[in-house]
Amino acid sequence: MVTYERPDAYVEERLVTYADVVPTSGTTTTDYLTGAQADARYQQLGQPVHLALPVSQGPALTVQTDTDSKPRVQITPDGGLGLGTGTDDPDVTLRRLGPALLGTDGSLSQGGHTVLDVSQVGVAGGLATLGTDGKLTASQLPSTAGGNSSNPNATLQATKGYHVPSSWGEFWRPKRDAAGAAAGKATVAVLGGAAAAGFPASKLRAKGWSGVLTSTLQAAYGDGGSGYYPSLLGPHGILGYSNTTGWTSELISETGTWTIGGHMAGPGWGYLHSSTPNDSLTFSARGTSVTIYTLGADGQHAQWSYSIDGAAAVTVTDTATSGLAVIATKITGLAVGTHTVKITHTGTNTKYLAVCGVAGENATGVVLNNFARRYAVAAEYLPTLKLPWNGGPSYPADVVIYAVSLDDVINGGDADAWARNVRQHLSNIRDGGSATGATDIVIVLPHIGTADTATFCYQDFVDRAHALARTYNAAVIDLWALGRNSWNYWSSLSYWGDPANPGTAGTDAFFMSDAGHSYVAGVINALLSS
Repeated sequence: MVTYERPDAYVEERLVTYADVVPTSGTTTTDYLTGAQADARYQQLGQPVHLALPVSQGPALTVQTDTDSKPRVQITPDGGLGLGTGTDDPDVTLRRLGPALLGTDGSLSQGGHTVLDVSQVGVAGGLATLGTDGKLTASQLPSTAGGNSSNPNATLQATKGYHVPSSWGEFWRPKRDAAGAAAGKATVAVLGGAAAAGFPASKLRAKGWSGVLTSTLQAAYGDGGSGYYPSLLGPHGILGYSNTTGWTSELISETGTWTIGGHMAGPGWGYLHSSTPNDSLTFSARGTSVTIYTLGADGQHAQWSYSIDGAAAVTVTDTATSGLAVIATKITGLAVGTHTVKITHTGTNTKYLAVCGVAGENATGVVLNNFARRYAVAAEYLPTLKLPWNGGPSYPADVVIYAVSLDDVINGGDADAWARNVRQHLSNIRDGGSATGATDIVIVLPHIGTADTATFCYQDFVDRAHALARTYNAAVIDLWALGRNSWNYWSSLSYWGDPANPGTAGTDAFFMSDAGHSYVAGVINALLSS
């Protein structure tokens, strides 16, 4: 066998050239590389063509397999084609043919010859993942019946309702995979309105789409903890709902008189404050560490205490030097599991204790922080005291899910003003403070249902969302498009809810049932797990 070598090249395999073969039926000598041609190809690429030929460089060389059982070709994580095993004789020959194509049957071919068969997953020219094992895989989509993968011959990029840039996930996926290997933590932040906050699912945390998504991700990639729990996930936050039996176990408990703060500051929905000694709030948090977020309360330096699982109270004096500055009090070294966190005002009645919320986290796994709020609109995330704490540099995430709030649309908001507000928020996430842009972004457009029958302006928000996506290399999930732009279609699937009976199917104009929330979680998970 003639060996193709160059003194300055690292040659791991031998290249089969024209001198080594007897042309078979249907081929000519010009179909195969001569030694001179191989050398010219090396000169052009500056690397041995048989070691790693990027698919993007064409006209490409096509892999023609032989008949033995040894490995023939691998696609490496950096996109190169590796030929042979590195120790045996080459198991491939190279032919000069046309460009590479990803077929609808899941095969990678060049010039009509199959290069790599990946029929297990099916690639239709869309989003594919090159694994560390050299396998080419494609993401599957949720079925219309509730979030299970059912369409192996479609990929996100090529499917109605999804816009996924080819480089999306460059920050999220490595963190997610490290979390799955118990080698790190991956953080998700959810921003949005009532649906993102869980209304009106049978359980706001567990059955809302954010909660279902959390459970799914943590089952696959590890439990990173309960995440952020806002102080308004209690009597103040559910005001107006009469049938909330299923929510009882999830709500924080209050003793004394607490009031919703009048300033826009800190992470999440807002905050509760009290100036009465012995008033308390009790949270549930899962993780080996717990962080309590309070505010400087206009520099009044309130004194308070916390108790974990009924243990002796620990006194804290807020020492913020500026009004409404966020103070994070972190307690570490806790046992694995769920903890009861009681926060009590222990100062004088002239000092305010302001509590934003409590977060529970583990050292590894996926943690999702839900900063969504009932009735939220885009502008409410913008105040200087709030902006960096909702997916921004003060409370960053590896992926931010920006769920467009229906309140921005149905209240007659202007799409251009909305886009300017969202852009300010996304700009802060990517470049505020010490941020260096290492956050992937997903914009989720809700199914508008029958809520936009007065101004008929929702398409303007959809248009602006796609413009923002192009600006920030963000993915877009359009639930309205996935739902065929049809209230009736989702109604036939029991996705619309009944706010008077949380979780059950009904005929609401835009609120979802448990089934609807589960479907949305499946749609978003298909992207985050791709």
